[in-house]
Amino acid sequence: MHINRIAGIVLAGGTGTRLAPTTRVVNKHLLPIYDRPAISFSLDVMRDCGAETVVIVGNAADVTTYSSIHDWLGYQDLPIRTVVQERPDGVAGAIACGHRQFRGTDFNRFIVMLGDTLYIGPTDWTREVVDRVRGHGASVAVTEHPNPRDFGVVDCAADRSVLQVREKVPADGPRLVCTGLYGFDDTLGDRLQAITPSRRGELEVTSLLNSYVTDSTLTAVTIPQCVEWFDIGTPDRLLDASMTYRTKVHRRSGTSFETIGAH
Repeated sequence: MHINRIAGIVLAGGTGTRLAPTTRVVNKHLLPIYDRPAISFSLDVMRDCGAETVVIVGNAADVTTYSSIHDWLGYQDLPIRTVVQERPDGVAGAIACGHRQFRGTDFNRFIVMLGDTLYIGPTDWTREVVDRVRGHGASVAVTEHPNPRDFGVVDCAADRSVLQVREKVPADGPRLVCTGLYGFDDTLGDRLQAITPSRRGELEVTSLLNSYVTDSTLTAVTIPQCVEWFDIGTPDRLLDASMTYRTKVHRRSGTSFETIGAH
């Protein structure tokens, strides 16, 4: 078995209802973060993590756009395919949709990222997310958040082994939360098949993560302090991400995205 075969899955479906009416005609993962589309941030991470190929899981309406991504966005060095998530059955359902594209291959590590997650700042640290699962286990990128109610809360031991992941629970004060970047080993497919729908009828990523917790093989990777994380699900967060990118990266480097994305 090849121990270094890494595949990437970017989750770029959904309806983006909180960003309507714009998202009625433009998928939120294609909205601009200053001078570049949001999905480019995920593709940067895929490249930094050493993914040999990437599957973008999206909606049927966006297949043409994502399928031609090399033509209009760049990343010619990164093989990219597109698959449609036929029904909105949760984050774990979207991961399963992407993972099925690798059946019969010898990829044994998977880097998964939500397409509306942005890390503004250096991204070389993301390689640790996939390195932590060399051989076995899974990892999740976390950061402390002052209002963790909207996110998956991660309870960790002192050595950063994860004790529990809980979805959108009441919490007083800052807590570690999932930021939308995960690394998984080659047991991912079997674990996805074992998940049952939650009370809201979805296949939850927390169920997937907690299957690794049960085996004591889930670890947390903390985002460096020099990196800012954004979930661009609302207009305010989209604007804040654009302003942060413009101020901290674009203006300081003086480098256009046309140059960055053409690598």
